[in-house]
Formats: sequence, structure tokens, C-alpha cells
Amino acid sequence: MDHGQTMHEKFLIAALKEAQLGRGLCAPNPSVGAVAVKDGQILARAWHKGAGTPHAERLLIEKLPVNLKGVTLYVTLEPCNHQGRTPPCVDAIVDYGFERVVFAYADPNPIVSENNTPNRLCERGVRVEQVSIAEIDAFYQEYYFWTKTGKPWVTAKIAQTLDGKIAERADHRTILSNADCEVFTHKNRLTSDIILTSARTVNIDNPQLNVRLPELTCSKSIAIVDTRLSMNLSSRLCSSALHLHIFHDERIEAPCSIENRTYHPTLMHGDVLDLHDIMRTLGNLGYHSVWLEAGGRLFTAMHQAQLVQRTYLYLVPRLLGNEAVSAYYDANLFNQPKQVSWRAIGDNMIVTLEWERSCSLV
Repeated sequence: MDHGQTMHEKFLIAALKEAQLGRGLCAPNPSVGAVAVKDGQILARAWHKGAGTPHAERLLIEKLPVNLKGVTLYVTLEPCNHQGRTPPCVDAIVDYGFERVVFAYADPNPIVSENNTPNRLCERGVRVEQVSIAEIDAFYQEYYFWTKTGKPWVTAKIAQTLDGKIAERADHRTILSNADCEVFTHKNRLTSDIILTSARTVNIDNPQLNVRLPELTCSKSIAIVDTRLSMNLSSRLCSSALHLHIFHDERIEAPCSIENRTYHPTLMHGDVLDLHDIMRTLGNLGYHSVWLEAGGRLFTAMHQAQLVQRTYLYLVPRLLGNEAVSAYYDANLFNQPKQVSWRAIGDNMIVTLEWERSCSLV
């Protein structure tokens, strides 16, 4: 145990490591991790693997001897107390006979908070404690934001040269960031519920937008801003995506939604799609977190609409010159209040902007 770290903190951090395994896989459910502890030793570990499947608490119970006494359940999120696609976890906790439950984060879901899990467990003879931990609070900020606003938490990234350019020409993909930044990108794809891009990016770059890491390759759901339904349906994305959500001008008739492709007629805001409408739709679909990976136009528009909560700027030590494609279409794009941090990744620098309108909510 680290110096100064309590027993509760130690085991809740162990539960958090389990929860991290399910991040980006569980929407519309939050990712949850749990460990069972007896006499200071972890007996079992579990994490929620996706909506409609058993919650972490029930998976944990399956790994334990029947009705073992003196066991404490450590769980990252307040156990659920209502019938959804799966039964309430409070019943399973009581039925198993846990002596104590220690959880870190109170569930902001109104149904859970109104039913008050601690009271329900205490009434049935289970001791309950909540121990707040900063790392777990941060882990659930996207879930909290979605619960309170109905819209997903958006993280945007863009790679630019020192002269503010993202490509040598408008019709040509230019790879700028280094291999370590690419790993950072793929890890963020993995832990996000859905990736947002534009038809323009698909047509120019022909990306896969999947997760490609040394230990894992997997597909992700993709949201595409495709106002005039101009996306090339032979692009790699159409076969690599887990599911495509295509947002288009509601006045244009779309093909029928098929297989892994759903079309969403969307309100127009002037001559562009209403991005707030798109975010509301993604929120209603149960996506808590969006990873925005597109060109300068959509990147700029999302920031102008104040729909981005965190921004990553990859700074690359190159110059592309005045004729290259600019990263931004608004000189005042970054004027809003924000917290700024920097980190070097090889010969690139990642600048992180945490927008204060988001920090105040969370």
C-alpha cells in the first residue's frame, strides 16, 4: 500500500482499474469495476462488459464461493437499485450476504439517486460507506455531464504545424503527428463511446477510424456529418465501422437505414447542419463521450458552438507554408476561458485545453 493511502482507497483504485477495461464499451451504461475483499485480500475482480449484460457486481458474485462470510464489496459507482435491462444489483448484494459495501461515486442518474442505494442496503443489514477519490470522480465526469445535460462530453483533437496548418493541400492527406501521438489517439478512440467526423474527411483521407493498438484492434461506432449525403460509400470506413450514424439535411431524402448504417435527418442552422441537434441525438442514443477527429471546418464549428469540453492540439515542429490548409477558420476560436496544460510526446507537444464552462458543470 502506498504511504498515506487508506485501505479503502487501495481497493477502490483496484476497482477503478477494472472499470477502465470497459470504458468506451458500455454505453448507454456507465463503466463500472468491482472487487471483493476479505481479510485484506482481493478474492475476485470484475467489470461491466456492456449494456444488457450482467453488471460488475453480479459478475463478481459468480466468481465467489457461495455465501462466504465477512466479504466487503468495493465498487466504483453506487450500485443500481432499479429494474432495467438487468435486475437491480442491491438485491444481488443482499442475497449474497456481503457484510459491507464501499463505493466511490454517487450515481447522478435520477432514478438511482431517488431510490437511495445506501438506505436500501442499510435497511437490509448491509453496512455502506462512500469514499470519494479524485481519480474516480474524473473517470465519471463524462457520465455526469451526459446525465445532467443530455448531450455527450466531446473531446476534440487536431494536429497542426507550427504555422497553424493541417495539410499541404485541401484534397490531400498529410500525416503530421509522430507515432507516439498516434498511440495516444488510438487509446482515446478506444475509451470514447463514438467517434465524430465529416464526410469531407472521409472522402479526402479515407480513414478507418478504428482502434489499432499493439494489444488490441477493434471497430468503433462513427457519427458522420454528411449534409448533402456526399460520403463515398465505398470508403474503408463503411466496412470498418461498428455502426455508422449519418447526419444529413432533413430536406434530403436518404436511403433506408441498413445493416450497420443509420441515417438521421437533421435540422439546418443556416447552410450547415445544426450541431446542437446532432449532439442531442447522440445523447438520446446513449453515447456519453464523443471523440472528434476531423478537419478544420468541423473542428472550428464545434468550438464555435461551444460543444467541446476538452481540446487536444498536437503541435508538430514543421512548417507547411502560406499555401497549405489552415487548421482554423476563426481567429477568436480559443478566446473562451480555459485551463491549459502541456506535455511533450517525443518531438511533438500536446496542448490540452479544458474549457471552463465544462469544468464548472462537473
